[in-house]
Amino acid sequence: MTTLNARVGACALVAGPLGQVLLGTVSTDLAALNLLALGITAFGAWCLADEMGSRKPLNRAGLLALALAVFAKLQASLGPEGASQSAFVLLYVFSILLAVLFWSIAFLHRNGTVRRIGAIGALGAFVPLLVLVAGHVFVGLGAFFGVAVLYRASGGGASADASVLTVLHVLIAVWSLLAAWLLWSGLIGSSGTPKTGASRPESLSLQAR
Repeated sequence: MTTLNARVGACALVAGPLGQVLLGTVSTDLAALNLLALGITAFGAWCLADEMGSRKPLNRAGLLALALAVFAKLQASLGPEGASQSAFVLLYVFSILLAVLFWSIAFLHRNGTVRRIGAIGALGAFVPLLVLVAGHVFVGLGAFFGVAVLYRASGGGASADASVLTVLHVLIAVWSLLAAWLLWSGLIGSSGTPKTGASRPESLSLQAR
């Protein structure tokens, strides 16, 4: 049975990422609305981690990575333009992809449809992360894949960062829609937790013997 937390989280995972995608198509700088959309996304991800079991290491790691992404987005949106802004944009991209990777790996521990979506999400997050790391170490490889724009400190860096963020937000929106569907359909839930109500009749029968 789908819980209220799962349904609210599913709605947030639809509204937040889609809001970021739509706001990315507007030429006007709407920093406040972008941060609001990211906050809604973070709330939905929190609900997702809660449904999957917030005490599990992968879910905690995903929340930590997302918190780092929110911090980086705040600094990139509200801080002065320049080298530090580009660095925070890079940190934001890296952290949010890392969060998706952690939760996708957590999906791989499930069965059926959840496992298949986890495989797609893990691959979709791991490849860009690998390219980012390789582009940082090997500048030529990063330029070949077009991620060198994230390392520009000046000279058109803002517009280049915007194009990269648009692609990132589309990828996140696709993953979030799949995760929202899993939440709404009740396919995600904390597994392996014994229910006290189910074990009580067994204990009473043992006492009767």
